[in-house]
Amino acid sequence: MKPFTTRQQIESLRAMGAPNSTNPKDIAERGETIYKEKYRQKYEEEHLGKFVVIEVGSGQAYLGDTPDAAFETAREESPQGLFHLIKVGSPGAFRASYSPSESLDWVFQ
Repeated sequence: MKPFTTRQQIESLRAMGAPNSTNPKDIAERGETIYKEKYRQKYEEEHLGKFVVIEVGSGQAYLGDTPDAAFETAREESPQGLFHLIKVGSPGAFRASYSPSESLDWVFQ
C-alpha cells in the first residue's frame, strides 16, 4: 500500500468520513468508537479471538484469523483506507513487555 502523499488524497478520505487528521491517535479513537457502536456485541459473541480491521472512513469491518489476513482483505476492498486493528475480545491487538535483562529486549506476543 502506498503512503498518502498528496493533500487531495487526504481531503478525499475526509470527505468519506475519515478523521480530520492522519494522526494515529485520532485514527485509533475513531476505529474504537466504530467498533464499539457497530460490531463489538456481535463479534465478541461470534468471532472471539479473531482480528478485525476497521476502515475509519467508511466504518466497514474486515475479519481475519490473523492480523495479516484481516489487513489483506481490507486493503483489497479499500486500497486507500485508514485502518485500525482490533483483536476481538482483547484489550489490545498485541501484548508487549520489557525486561531489564541484557539477554532480552522487547518481547512481542
